[in-house]
Parts: sequence; structure tokens; C-alpha cells
Amino acid sequence: MNKFLILVALSLLLLQGCKTQRVLIKNEYPNPTYRQLLELHERWQKSIKTFSARGRITVDTPQFSGNFEANIYARGKDSLLVSVSGFMGTNVAKVFVGQDRFIFYNQYDNQFITGRKDDLEQTKFLQFPISISMLREVFLAQDHFTILKKEKFEKQKDGYFVQAQNGSYDYQIWFDDATLLIKKINYMKDGEILFSKEYKQFGLYDGFYFPRVINFVRPFEKQGMGIIFKEIKINEPVPDAVFKIRVSDNAKQVILPGSQ
Repeated sequence: MNKFLILVALSLLLLQGCKTQRVLIKNEYPNPTYRQLLELHERWQKSIKTFSARGRITVDTPQFSGNFEANIYARGKDSLLVSVSGFMGTNVAKVFVGQDRFIFYNQYDNQFITGRKDDLEQTKFLQFPISISMLREVFLAQDHFTILKKEKFEKQKDGYFVQAQNGSYDYQIWFDDATLLIKKINYMKDGEILFSKEYKQFGLYDGFYFPRVINFVRPFEKQGMGIIFKEIKINEPVPDAVFKIRVSDNAKQVILPGSQ
């Protein structure tokens, strides 16, 4: 074997080793502590620099039920674009969420809203009430914690369970035994579940785990949104053009109360 082939073989082995090192978390932490689980999850979230996928979104509320196709792109800590189409590929809506600002373009009604994220705490995305700031957390399976006070931690048959609280919420968190990532989390207050997020069918994409299915539920309001991803790509380049929304010249701008 000549020197070139030897170098190629060594390079492939090194690349394979790097990829394996990223995913064999369970081998690194056979008996993780409560703190290690939280640190691993935060490290996993930070490791996803870019994301792109196609998805099927299902919305179910007492007022509305529907299915949509979507293209989802994310880059960095704040840029998210979701482009939604309906029956026969009809353009329905596009939403871009940046670090401080957003634009929501309702293509069906040819209307758009833009402003600071704080200006619109609650909106309806595909007739589903959700804050602009929370969209990224839902679509990218994000759950960030600052300080958590542990109340309960136990090993279960198929993973680990944590009950904890901070100044904003009480939490019930289930970690997957294979990936050590969150598979379900309840956000609670005064003993009631405000909303729940569930992550299913973790797969490996470019060496990184990601759930193929995400469910977001508000049990009291009987509101649910589910996302099934396909063609997931992680940490591959996402061009700037993807995050630019072209609004029709005759589109009507909806002015937010108090923004004038």
C-alpha cells in the first residue's frame, strides 16, 4: 500500500473515530448523575450549529385541526425560518425569528407582521397559539435551564427521571436510557401541567442525535402540535438566502398595538 492510500485510510479512521466519539455518550457515562444529565443535554443543544429538514406539522385544537408540510432551517443561536405549505403545495405562511426581531408572512391572506419578539408574546402559528420566542425551542427540541433545584432523581427501567424546580417552573423530566437526552418534559406551575414536550425516535444525523418526532401539548386547553421530520441535516452549511422572506408588493402590514 503506498503512502497516499495509507494516509487516506488513517484519515477515514480518524473521521470515524470523531463521529463515534460524539455519539457514544452512554459508554462515557454508564451511571450518570443528575448534574451530568443536565450538562450533557446542554452540550448536545450547543453542538447543533445549523439544522435543516422537511417536516409534517399536525395541529389539533378544539377550534381547528389541520396538516401542513414545512421546510425548517436554523442557524446559530437565534435564526429560524419555517416555510409552510398546504394542500397541493399551496403557500400558507413563512415565519423568520432572529435574535431580536421577527417577521410573520401570512401568504394565504397576503398579510405580514414584523417587529421585536417582545412585541408579540402570543400569536397563532397555523391557528395554534404559541409565542414567537418559543417557536425555535419547539422545532429544535430545545429546553434550557439556568438553575434547577433537584427534588427527586431516580433510575427507571428505560431511563432516568428528574423532578426539579426554579423560580419560573416546576419540572418533570424523563431522560432516554440510550442517548441520555430528554425524551419528555412537563413544565408545571402550582401542580398543574402548563405544557408538555415529547421527543421520540431519536436517530443519528451526521453524527448527532435528533428526534424524528416532536409533540407539544397543552393538556388543560386540549391543544396539541406534532412535527414529524424527514431529510434531517445537522451542521451542514445553510445559505443566507434561505432566511430572507420576500413579501408581495401588495401585501398588507398588520400593525401591532403599541408599536407605532
